[in-house]
Amino acid sequence: MIQRLITFVVILSTSFLSAQKKTLTHDDYDLWKNITKVKISNKGRLIVSTIQTNTKRGDGYLEIYNTQSKTKFTYPNGYQASISWDENYVVFKKKPAYQLTRKEKKKEIKKENRTKDALLIYDAKTNSISDSILRVKTYKMPQKEEGWLVLEKYKKEKKKKKDASEQKKDTLQKNTSLAYKQNYALVYNLETKQKDTIHQIKDFTIPERGNTFYYTLKNKKEKERDLGVFQYNLISGTKTVIDTTKYMYTKLSVYKDGSQFTYLSVTDSTAIDSLKFELHYYKDRRLQKLVDVKGKHLRKNWELSKDQTPFFSENGKRLYLFSKPRIVYSKDTTLLKDEIPQVDVWNWQDKLIQPEQKSKFEKLNKKAYLSYYNTETKNYIHIQDNTIDDVIFDDDREQQFVLGSTGSPYDVRRSWDFPRTKDYYKINTNTGQKHLIIENVGSRPYLSPDGKYALYYDMNTKNWWSVNLHTEQKTNLTKDLEVAFYDEDNDRPASPFPYGFGGFDNEGNALIYDKFDVWKVLLSGNKTPSNITKIGRQNNIQYRTQRLDSDHRNLASYSNKALLITSFDKKTKVSGLYVLRKEKLIEKIKPLEFYIGSYKKAKYNEVFTYRKENFTTFSDLYVTDDGFKESNKITEINPHQKDFKWGTAELFSWKAFDGKKLEGILYKPEDFDPSKKYPLITYFYEKRSDSYNYYHIPRPSASTVNASYLVSNDYIMFVPDIVYEEGKPGASAYNCIVSGVEALEKSGYIDSDNMAIQGQSWGGYQVAYLVTVTNKFKAAMAGAPVSNMTSAYGGIRWQSGMSRAFQYEKTQSRIGKNLWDGFDLYIENSPLFGIPKIETPLLMMHNDKDGAVPYYQGIEMFMGMRRLQKPAWLLVYNDEAHNLRKIKNRQDLSIRMMQFFDHYLKGELAPEWMTKGVPRIQKGRDFGYDLETVGKRQSITPSSNE
Repeated sequence: MIQRLITFVVILSTSFLSAQKKTLTHDDYDLWKNITKVKISNKGRLIVSTIQTNTKRGDGYLEIYNTQSKTKFTYPNGYQASISWDENYVVFKKKPAYQLTRKEKKKEIKKENRTKDALLIYDAKTNSISDSILRVKTYKMPQKEEGWLVLEKYKKEKKKKKDASEQKKDTLQKNTSLAYKQNYALVYNLETKQKDTIHQIKDFTIPERGNTFYYTLKNKKEKERDLGVFQYNLISGTKTVIDTTKYMYTKLSVYKDGSQFTYLSVTDSTAIDSLKFELHYYKDRRLQKLVDVKGKHLRKNWELSKDQTPFFSENGKRLYLFSKPRIVYSKDTTLLKDEIPQVDVWNWQDKLIQPEQKSKFEKLNKKAYLSYYNTETKNYIHIQDNTIDDVIFDDDREQQFVLGSTGSPYDVRRSWDFPRTKDYYKINTNTGQKHLIIENVGSRPYLSPDGKYALYYDMNTKNWWSVNLHTEQKTNLTKDLEVAFYDEDNDRPASPFPYGFGGFDNEGNALIYDKFDVWKVLLSGNKTPSNITKIGRQNNIQYRTQRLDSDHRNLASYSNKALLITSFDKKTKVSGLYVLRKEKLIEKIKPLEFYIGSYKKAKYNEVFTYRKENFTTFSDLYVTDDGFKESNKITEINPHQKDFKWGTAELFSWKAFDGKKLEGILYKPEDFDPSKKYPLITYFYEKRSDSYNYYHIPRPSASTVNASYLVSNDYIMFVPDIVYEEGKPGASAYNCIVSGVEALEKSGYIDSDNMAIQGQSWGGYQVAYLVTVTNKFKAAMAGAPVSNMTSAYGGIRWQSGMSRAFQYEKTQSRIGKNLWDGFDLYIENSPLFGIPKIETPLLMMHNDKDGAVPYYQGIEMFMGMRRLQKPAWLLVYNDEAHNLRKIKNRQDLSIRMMQFFDHYLKGELAPEWMTKGVPRIQKGRDFGYDLETVGKRQSITPSSNE
């Protein structure tokens, strides 16, 4: 009795507190902000966070935290920050206030006349802004040099016209400064604030360090020849002419210390399609032409590419350049434009089908191949020919051997096969000779730091291999280990992918993953691989390394010379951090109740940042500079959350109809009362239970329901995991989802008469399928659903231009057979053919520029339901993708989707877009959001809700 009384009092007090809070509405999305970028200075003294409104409708800010003084500086609308090498300054741009920009757009002020960004200089010594510069387009600051930057300013605004009497006295038109005619550059000294102006700026490039940079100037008249290319000395302030004789200069590139410089030029002004480029190299005040318009030093009948920028190797001994075969078109110039046929010719032997060629047109048109000029020996080495698609380099671009890849032998079968495989060639960068060493593999190899080996995973043998780049000897590194290094839970009809690569350790050994642990592997194969985390599998904890060095992404990261290891408990879904020292895991961040990620490290010091979150806690930023003994929270991004009703998340387990044990996530209102009945919305997409501790920002929907919004509005949301049986994706979804819902109904607090399902893409397909086999749900919303697998199989993913067949035979759709061998499976799993059984009102979204699922799939489903007079609505957002990108459309979807669910699950009045529709002539004028008036309620057939 006492226990019941205590429980009642707790529930009552919780309900009272929640009653004081606001319920989330669609008008509240703009309140929430997010951290979009974090930068740490080299030694970790300064941490700069860029915070923006999640919807971009509103003002954000820049926050600078000093780890030594523990002080903080905040500036509104700051972004694009850079920290000086000496950590004394932060340079950033400031956007105009959101409402000002909105006002200018509403007044239809031309873009060039709207308020522009400003540049701000923050002085860390005084914790204040030391200077500001208006109308800044862009800026560049050296990464490893102190005290200066170069910025480009928009041309000055002309003064407004005066009346006739004043115009006679106005000499502005006669003596207008160049700054009023064209953009110009400022060379800015951070210490002295001195500025030097460079008028008529076209482009500039600065080195990582040094006291010189290079720039080009353009003519004040459009389509006139450039004025030249120049060198600027920061010590003396002198400007040296390098060349002024060419028509155009482009693709500037400088070596890291400024001592070497290269660019492309065009000698003559001719038709844009026939411009001929030359490559120039400048060093020690000497200018050389390395490649001329005839292709000197290139392959025969090859020419320089105008689309890529040359670059230097780390030691400056190699200048890499791009060229490609010269193509001469035999175009009939006698034809008028109206007489040229517009036709795509599809050939069954094409390597890439026409839609894929169209999708990749720009990339294919700009495709070029690497050579380099040896700045010491003066030799030209061609390391990539047109049979090699891509080159895998070492970080410094200096090693003797690199890898060149080609997928050409397997391009045709890519339409139906997966994974997409490639061949890899060893390329000797000293000679340009290549030799095939790895065939038909589906994962990208990694070059060892010492340049001796390549590490790769072979999906056929399901093992990790190394190949000695000198001897070409291959070694199976994991064949004698009993543990699997491939996805043990793979339920797709394709070879499983590996768990992954954790980087190379500081001894050059490879670190690879099994499902739970990290293994150290000697690339020579002379020693048996060792499990360095040891206890992951037995404790159901997944251990992984971190790779935090942006300059060396393939190297594992350390803290005080101990390997960094993160943990993720597969049972509780919480994260932790450890270091591995003397083969022992030492705890640094205790795994408690959060998901922890987004680690960053100062380049030259033991300063780390990270973010941690769970459903009720936003992922604010934390910093530690004492080996993780203490961590300080340095941001407070969304303090207003406390004013709103939120909710809780918990893990939920059950057994599927076939006996498989499954888990999912259950989201409940914060004032949850188990004696009440709550409407339920079930959302699903593959396996989501590992996201249990994720925070869900309230935001307009790109395609799915929002957990925070639902629980604040007294819904319960359920997210079940799904496992699949090959050939039965629809039945598998029923087995997992419906069994989970029925298990949840037994809890007693689910209103079984008011349940719905929602999903997008693959989840949208499963929504469409489920309503053909069960009437359990009172309403359903499907985003971008495949309705007819027979037509979808032969369709195109328009964004990539690829055939969709591989999805059904090998990947997510899991049919496992082609259309002819598995025809019955395609029919059985297609919602279209089950429409006569549907009794559930269905809302769909399928956009007319969907690049993943063809738009006509939604149309087929809608037209079938319309023909059989089943309640159905289809939202088609114009010029929108698979998931909505534009905030205005996301806001609209959020409103309509929740009006739909509120009507069916809460008995709210239906909006007019559901009862009357929105005629074409009212599009953009009347959204149809208004609810029907009482007494004029139109009938909308409900589900039988079995």
